[in-house]
Amino acid sequence: MTNMTNQSDDSYDSEVLEDHFHTKERWFGKLNPQTATDWAEGASLNPYVAISGNGVYGAGANDEALVLGVDDSSTADGMYIDVHRIFISSTTSITDWVLRMIWGTGTMAAAIAAGQYSEFMFDIAAASRSTPVDVKMPRIPVDTKVWLQGKNATDDATVSFMVGVHFYQD
Repeated sequence: MTNMTNQSDDSYDSEVLEDHFHTKERWFGKLNPQTATDWAEGASLNPYVAISGNGVYGAGANDEALVLGVDDSSTADGMYIDVHRIFISSTTSITDWVLRMIWGTGTMAAAIAAGQYSEFMFDIAAASRSTPVDVKMPRIPVDTKVWLQGKNATDDATVSFMVGVHFYQD
């Protein structure tokens, strides 16, 4: 991070956006069983799972991973969050993935139509290094839902993962 001394507010804002400050970082996995509004468990070793279509994002029932539900804010230490990293624990395919992190207050389809998502690549060769993959997304209110879809060249391939979340006070 660069020195913030004597920088204009615009420079500071750009720096915060690029290398933002957080109050806490917590890791989440899938709550088992998930409810209609509670999808995550802190420090869980139970991974989320997303299922791919044949070269497209999985569009079948339950192909998307339910990552954070509206009641998962009860675990929050702030008013806003961002999912900043994803740890891929396993995959059934040896080819690369495109993953899409989606956020919204309504349905997943409405959030996608509104452009409320970020896409990122996952290099399958990196999986053996056990290094989390960075995710870029805006800060969102803690009661916003988050989903993940996966796209792979192999139909019905699965990707298992956990997410790292930043919490903000304001």
